[in-house]
Amino acid sequence: MSVYSIIGTQNFDNDGIVPARSAEAGKYIYQGQAQHYTEITVTGNDAQHSDLPQNQQIINLIEQYILAKNKPRDDQNQNTH
Repeated sequence: MSVYSIIGTQNFDNDGIVPARSAEAGKYIYQGQAQHYTEITVTGNDAQHSDLPQNQQIINLIEQYILAKNKPRDDQNQNTH
């Protein structure tokens, strides 16, 4: 299992709701469980907790790290019967 923890912060302290340290502590939850753990910190105007789902930088990260890796290759889509 791969885990991607995306932390939003405007001031490297919190995202307006979740303290950055709490989000960073998530790595201990998955320790020994996840094959890969990646933590990404996103900063800027759209890094508040409620803005994260619409934040273009996060959308790009999801597309790059999750969707692109799980997209079937062309040779997997072809029938070989």
